[in-house]
Amino acid sequence: MKRLENKGFGLEWFVFIMVMLIPKLSLFAQQDSLWVLETVIDNYELQMEDLEDIENISEELLERMEMSQIGGLLNLNDLSYEQAVNQLQLSDYQYYQLQLYIEEYGQLYSIYELDAIEGFMEKDRLRLAVLAVIGPPPKSKPTFKELWKASKSVLWVRYGQVVERQAGYDTTRANHYEGSPAHVQFRYDYHVRQHFGFRIAGEKDAGEPFFRGEQKYGFDHYSGSVYVKNLKWLKCAVLGDYRLNFGQGLVLGSSMMSGKGGDVSTIRRFAEGVRPVATTNESELFRGGAVTLGNSKWLGSLFVGDVTETNSNAFGGAVSYRRAHFSVGLHAVCFGDYADTALAREKWQALFCPKHVNAGLSYHAVWRKQLFFGEMAVNEQGKVSMLHTAVFAVNPVFRFATLVRYYTTGYEAPMGRAFRVTSGDCGEFGTYLAGHLVLSRKVETDFFFDYYRLLWLSYQTDAPIQGVDGGMSLTCRLSRKSTLMMRYQWRSKPKNASGEDYLRRLAGLNRHRIRLQWSNEPSPLLKLKTEVSAVFDHTDGAKWKKGILMYQDVVLHFRKPQLGLYLRVAYFDTDSYDERLYAYENDVYYAFTVGSYYYQGMRAYLMLRYKIQNFSIWLRVSRTHYLNKEIISSGLTQIDKPHKTEVKAQVMYRF
Repeated sequence: MKRLENKGFGLEWFVFIMVMLIPKLSLFAQQDSLWVLETVIDNYELQMEDLEDIENISEELLERMEMSQIGGLLNLNDLSYEQAVNQLQLSDYQYYQLQLYIEEYGQLYSIYELDAIEGFMEKDRLRLAVLAVIGPPPKSKPTFKELWKASKSVLWVRYGQVVERQAGYDTTRANHYEGSPAHVQFRYDYHVRQHFGFRIAGEKDAGEPFFRGEQKYGFDHYSGSVYVKNLKWLKCAVLGDYRLNFGQGLVLGSSMMSGKGGDVSTIRRFAEGVRPVATTNESELFRGGAVTLGNSKWLGSLFVGDVTETNSNAFGGAVSYRRAHFSVGLHAVCFGDYADTALAREKWQALFCPKHVNAGLSYHAVWRKQLFFGEMAVNEQGKVSMLHTAVFAVNPVFRFATLVRYYTTGYEAPMGRAFRVTSGDCGEFGTYLAGHLVLSRKVETDFFFDYYRLLWLSYQTDAPIQGVDGGMSLTCRLSRKSTLMMRYQWRSKPKNASGEDYLRRLAGLNRHRIRLQWSNEPSPLLKLKTEVSAVFDHTDGAKWKKGILMYQDVVLHFRKPQLGLYLRVAYFDTDSYDERLYAYENDVYYAFTVGSYYYQGMRAYLMLRYKIQNFSIWLRVSRTHYLNKEIISSGLTQIDKPHKTEVKAQVMYRF
């Protein structure tokens, strides 16, 4: 009864019910293309439930989307293989068919011509309508003067803070924060089309000092890089921070790998090689130098530098050979450990006496309409891992993929991120099947099935186990502006039983997840999204546990003035943290938020985006109010109230 006695309970429920009724309204204005971008994001939102490192994955998605905007949108009539695969994420078969169409019928004049090219579907056209343009190819290469005039800069500064007072800011405590509760970030990006660029970013976390104490130089984290790209045989040269992605992630994979339940085409990782970054995310990345040289057939890369946050350094290289329907690549990396107090000479001695080595062989081949790709890798101990995938285009309405993986126990790749259930050196064997079927012009379905065996101990499992994941989704286009999506997922995976037994026993866990989502655009001004998600867990010898999430999104876009309003009101109720549910949230530029909803309560956010000439401004306020708790969190982040409020403000200037 205590939940019902909360003073704000009645008003919050009234607001929630009223917002759920807003879909009955109809307003009019100019169309905004943001809804197309959100369809790209929604595809990854469905996969968040199986991803452990959401922060890194989200940053990767944003970097890819931003990269496609640098130097202007890509021209489909003048598209290189690297741009098509790495930036637009076209399959090799799609790129081949696009070039074949242009060669036979001439340059494209409309984005709708993609519907006539084999291998392209409606969702590909919608995505490319945002990430690319169609225009005449340039008659000649731009001169240095023309490139210099095309230079552009982007600067943004962000401020965020939790409004409620947290325990760590009580200076009377023996253990407390030294800095303010402000979370400050900035980034400056200068680029000359896609040929030259300079980036720098900084971040000050909440609670850390700023230009005083241990942070005399301001931000606690700086990141930056200088790069040159796509100049004849010089494909990429970078000094500073960069990420590496070769093969399918068994050796070097700082790029995202899709989770289970996504589209068949998202299974493949696109090996973009060296990618310069300036990131506010303090996760592992390379800091040093890298270069990639080559032509249309051969590519070679060398890199050297420190691996941030892991107290190690690394060097390595890669070489690949590519033809129209086939490519093969070799890549290797050596890691050397050193102490923080070691002299530079000792550090480099450790580098050339590596402690850890990974090497891999990757391949991909297109035969008729079928695609085959994979990777085999080995470490310094002779431990082998491999991943092989085949994608079959059975006919225009049905595609099917199978992925087989085997990771030997003891194989560990410090900078790898391949398709797998667990992380670390736990051995794994599995077979993943996925399919996409077009039932009609308005109805499509995706399904997947994954059987796997974990060959050693892993998180919450003190013995080798076998598990099964499966699911399917049905997407119905009710009209051009209205889409209904239904999704069901099932997981059967043993885990440690509860209790304090000396010898832990395993108990079977069966989890069912259901999602119903309706997106509607009743007018160019108004976009709505309604979702209901539920999870049901059952562990052997225990009662069923459940969780539910309901939310309503309202997005308003105005052309004059260039103003956007984003509103969400959500209600959630879960029996424990294990039944948490995820949902993507609109956020400020270059901030990707996937909310985690658990326990009982309500959450709402309101964001304003305003653009005037070269300036863009974002203001965001979010609040979570728990109905069954009087204290939130513990330790230094403890809040002695049942609610948590966060504010964000960001300013961006393009010049």
